[in-house]
Amino acid sequence: MKTLITEFMSLDGVAQAPGGAKEDTDGGFAHGGWFLKYFDPEVIGGTFDDLVKQSDALLQGRRTYQTSAAAWPSRS
Repeated sequence: MKTLITEFMSLDGVAQAPGGAKEDTDGGFAHGGWFLKYFDPEVIGGTFDDLVKQSDALLQGRRTYQTSAAAWPSRS
């Protein structure tokens, strides 16, 4: 099985709370949600679709899983 690691990381190396302002405020981080304003469904969506097709499994950390599990039921 191949391991494929993906991360949302800003150009200055931030890999924290890309999705929502209240998602991860550890260490006083106040810039949560930075990723969504740059999200392009055609580019990013297509990229994730390609990654999923190459993957046999999805492993997430606890916080990511909890956030995803809460959102998935309302997604198509």
